[in-house]
Amino acid sequence: MSVTDLHPENSGSTYAESLARAEQLQADAEAKRIKNEGERRRQELLDQKAAARAQREIQRDLATAVDEQHQRDEARRAAAAAQARAAKSAATWRTAAKAIAIVCVVVSLPMQVMAFWDPHAWFLAAAPFVLEGVAWALLCGAQAAIDEGHPSWHYRLGALLQALTAAAINYAHGSAEYGMATGIGGALCSVVGPMIWDLHEHGRIVRREGHTPRSVRRAERRAARAEVHRLDAVNEARAARDAEVWERALDLAAAYGEVRPGRRSGLRRRKGSKVVPSEKTYTRACVEIHGAEPGSTADRIAHMRTAKRAVRVALNGPVDGPQQDAKPQVDSQTPAADGKATTARTKAPKTPHEDGRKRNGGTPPRRRPGTVKYHPAAKKQMALAAARQTD
Repeated sequence: MSVTDLHPENSGSTYAESLARAEQLQADAEAKRIKNEGERRRQELLDQKAAARAQREIQRDLATAVDEQHQRDEARRAAAAAQARAAKSAATWRTAAKAIAIVCVVVSLPMQVMAFWDPHAWFLAAAPFVLEGVAWALLCGAQAAIDEGHPSWHYRLGALLQALTAAAINYAHGSAEYGMATGIGGALCSVVGPMIWDLHEHGRIVRREGHTPRSVRRAERRAARAEVHRLDAVNEARAARDAEVWERALDLAAAYGEVRPGRRSGLRRRKGSKVVPSEKTYTRACVEIHGAEPGSTADRIAHMRTAKRAVRVALNGPVDGPQQDAKPQVDSQTPAADGKATTARTKAPKTPHEDGRKRNGGTPPRRRPGTVKYHPAAKKQMALAAARQTD
């Protein structure tokens, strides 16, 4: 079978032409195959790069997850260690307080027994147990109240009064019988034991209720006072600069119930409260009066727009559009009034900047191979414009 039989439409061509066409088709097919092979290899490289990038991202995410887990484990171990130290400290403190209380009872109770001892009234020997025991019984009641979440201050106050009574008896008896030092020591033992245990229970109350340390509370109060002073200064400036907006803000604040109570002055609270608009209320007042957010008015916005326009003109030249004497590009590509088109060979008189181009006399640039041709609709429009100019 010959090339002519394969391509009957080209039966009029010579054998050499058919052979050349076949070689051209084979070369095109080979070029296409090479191109497809290159695209395939490039796509494989892209896929490999994407897979490597995904693998790196996965490894990075895994490393980040491992680091976060390690940090959580460290934080958990640190919290557990701190909790263990706190429990150990609490146990040590409880043991020490209990030991001090026992020693104080050993010293103060015999002194009170000696103070009340009378062979003819032997039953008075039970009085010291009552005096010392009442204080400790009240402290036990305070401990039960703390465990149950009830107020315990009255139990602790009663224990302190009872301890002071026992201390006065020990001081009087010890000073009279054994001297001043013995009297002071017995009195201190009657007070120190219950006081140490009461401090232990006070710590339990603080842990239960989560009281903030006094230094933190002082810092918070100072910050609150500073914030109040700042708000007062801001409100005074707003009232002085725009009285109309401020009056409207006060009306809205009164309607919304935005009232701030009087500040403390020493142990007394200043009488009365004052209406203080919030930021949201003041913003609404500005919008109602000026139609804009705080700090903006119609005059200010107009001035800003004028300034921006002046900056654009200074940077880029006039922004109002083309000059009055400028001609559209199509005028240089349509025939003149005498029917002769202005082309590259028959140039019009060289008038500088005739159609806005740079010193080309109004002649359009010569088309080069490969440029986009005019659309048929554009050609028709240019012909109509040329016809109107001729008429």
